[in-house]
Amino acid sequence: MIQVKDLKIHYGEFVAVNNLSFSVKKGTIYGLIGPNGAGKTTTIKAIATLLEPTYGEIIIEGISVLHEPEKARCILGYMPDFPPVYDDLRVEEFCDLFAKAYGQTKSVRKQKVENALTKTDLIDKRKDFCRSLSRGMKQRALLAKTLVHDPTIMLLDEPGANLDPKARIEMRNLLHKLADDGKTILISSHVLSELQDLCDEIGIMKNGEMVVTGSIEKITHELVHPCYCK
Repeated sequence: MIQVKDLKIHYGEFVAVNNLSFSVKKGTIYGLIGPNGAGKTTTIKAIATLLEPTYGEIIIEGISVLHEPEKARCILGYMPDFPPVYDDLRVEEFCDLFAKAYGQTKSVRKQKVENALTKTDLIDKRKDFCRSLSRGMKQRALLAKTLVHDPTIMLLDEPGANLDPKARIEMRNLLHKLADDGKTILISSHVLSELQDLCDEIGIMKNGEMVVTGSIEKITHELVHPCYCK
């Protein structure tokens, strides 16, 4: 569903991502892990069509992100790190705003918003103002707005940041349900323990490069036996 090949992204002379390659299978959750500045957010923004790579190719569901960005956006759901929630809108209005941005008619938007709120367990909060939500509930609202156009691929940048343990567990369970429903999810974090019970595969990044990628079991083995990382 996602193929990143020989990706390079420069900011002037600075190389943010260097020769990055990895793939994500359909219906799985793939985690990008690394410290701040490793290149995770830059990579996700490039896949989301928000940055143009210096070199390389990104293919999602057979579509070239570089050559057909508008077509790619129709199947992508992007949730950036610390995005704003509009405090003066009710939860359902917040989701409807994004559904409208995708060009959906009023009748279609109503059903799409209903589906997104149901999937994120926010039906009971639909009439609440966003400013009244806890941090965990705001993250759910952001996840709901990411789902309103029913994307097949979801790009989530640090969705568990600043959540308490209970909210993190709830977010993890929601993402598992979405993957079970057929969504392909790429998620980033700088904390390995956050993704260990969530991801099918992970990739560890450092200084813009992929250090190692594979299943949790494979990565754990290579971390214990560093000689296998060569």
